[in-house]
Amino acid sequence: MTANPGPPVTRRSPYQVAIVLLALVILGLAWYEHVSTTISPRDELRKLGDVPPFALTERSGRPLSNNDLFGKIWVADFIFTTCPGPCPLVSASMAKVQKATEHDPHVRLVTFTVDPQDDTPPVLAAYADHFGADPNRWFFLTGPEKPLYDLIENGFYQAVEDNRGHPLEEGQFIVTHSTRMVLVDENGVIRGFYDGINADGRTDLLKGIRTLEKEEKEAGE
Repeated sequence: MTANPGPPVTRRSPYQVAIVLLALVILGLAWYEHVSTTISPRDELRKLGDVPPFALTERSGRPLSNNDLFGKIWVADFIFTTCPGPCPLVSASMAKVQKATEHDPHVRLVTFTVDPQDDTPPVLAAYADHFGADPNRWFFLTGPEKPLYDLIENGFYQAVEDNRGHPLEEGQFIVTHSTRMVLVDENGVIRGFYDGINADGRTDLLKGIRTLEKEEKEAGE
């Protein structure tokens, strides 16, 4: 008995193989383009945690709490006024965010000092004036160190450490702290962390603000 050899095997030429691979690449690129254009920007802003309640003192001397920011999109940053390093860069970046959002009534900026021992309300007021901070839109907060540090570390998930009391290492400042900006939505939920010094971080932050604005608008429809 002669075994059935089965259907003949068709061998593809290298040219045919190349055509098939090229077609697969084109299909893959088309799929990627479809996905990248159909995923809305808001899907990229995950909910990262609630900002816990706080009550601090604004540079004007009046109290300000998280309740005063409810219903607003806001950006937090962390500085101290005598910082010879990155703090002025972070504040300059915040000033640019203020300028970029000057016609948006829903955006607030909130700067938390990491040196409440020295950054009294009058000191913060002078610092804020130097950066042209609008007192109705950009707030500067201080308060007792322990609850303030607890808020920064466990509320905003940012590093902060008072280095007083021991010799400073080369390049170390009296306070070590984060230079990130934190984006918070109208419900007090953290939605993103951004580099507070470079332009790319600021660009991404402004995109995040627009995303939250779109989210608010759609929720209200």
